[in-house]
Amino acid sequence: MELTDNIIELNRDVEPYVIQASATRTKFFREYAPEKVQDQFEPLGFVHFADVHNVLDLWNRIVEYINHYSDYVTFALHTGDYCGNSQAAYTDFYNQGIPCVRPILNCVGNHDTVETKFSKELQPKEITHSMLFNKTDGWDVTYLDCPHSMTYYKDFPKSNLRLIVLDMYYDVPLQKEWLRKTLAEAKELGLHVITAAHELSDNIVKTFDVTFHTANDYVGLLGNEARPFFEPEIAEFIQNGGTHICHLLGHHHHDLFGLTQAGVLNVGVPCATNWPFWCDGKRIKGTRTYDCFNYVAIDPNLGHLKLVRIGDNLDHYLRLKRSLCFDYINHRVISND
Repeated sequence: MELTDNIIELNRDVEPYVIQASATRTKFFREYAPEKVQDQFEPLGFVHFADVHNVLDLWNRIVEYINHYSDYVTFALHTGDYCGNSQAAYTDFYNQGIPCVRPILNCVGNHDTVETKFSKELQPKEITHSMLFNKTDGWDVTYLDCPHSMTYYKDFPKSNLRLIVLDMYYDVPLQKEWLRKTLAEAKELGLHVITAAHELSDNIVKTFDVTFHTANDYVGLLGNEARPFFEPEIAEFIQNGGTHICHLLGHHHHDLFGLTQAGVLNVGVPCATNWPFWCDGKRIKGTRTYDCFNYVAIDPNLGHLKLVRIGDNLDHYLRLKRSLCFDYINHRVISND
């Protein structure tokens, strides 16, 4: 690989952002004034990507990035559309790709559930599960107890955080009751919660005017397409005093960041694939625009959600999407560049 094609070198300028996103306040805040400050938790850093759509090269490049920056990455999460346009376009990345030193958690997307490009009926859940969840060594997650479950949570006690990954396509009613109980337990334990699925929890109504939300009117072009399957349970958790950090998703292939009517923060990452037609610009192999994913860090001490864009960080309006720090307790933008 030529130097100019190397994902590490192409993104060397955001290395300080990744390092500092993984940081919290100096330990002296805790040691010098423990009666005033409760900085007892470690920030959690991970990679969020979605819609890799059967492009092994791009999966491998993400793995190369994770392996290089593994000191700052605890795990990665892929929020759906692992297959191409259907199960007919499939590569077993876990066994054919470059080995990753951190676990890469998966999530089912709409294209992962159909047999061919023109199919509309869901394939049997067992088949979908066998393609996406065939290598889960080291995941250390707790699944919803049902056959071929693709719904699970993972706790990070040192970061006071619970990640809940949901399946938008199979066993939705069963998941809703499980989600309510899983969220209630998180509240009892005092855990902050991230939910994740392939799609929005509901339509976004407030965007905070950040560059990590598309400036194009896709809703006007496509209409309202959010399916709020799990929004009531998440909203109930928030209304009852639970701390919900955000809902992570993919599906739309462009940036999304904002609150729903019920106050649920949704964070959508652009597609990891280089198919550009729902993106906010070109995706050219051999340039920085080829790759696209987020480094995410959560600081539970200060209530901060931090995003750093790896790869494509400009839209066709030339708005820069390099970093964002957001106060998820008070719903306030701290910085965005």
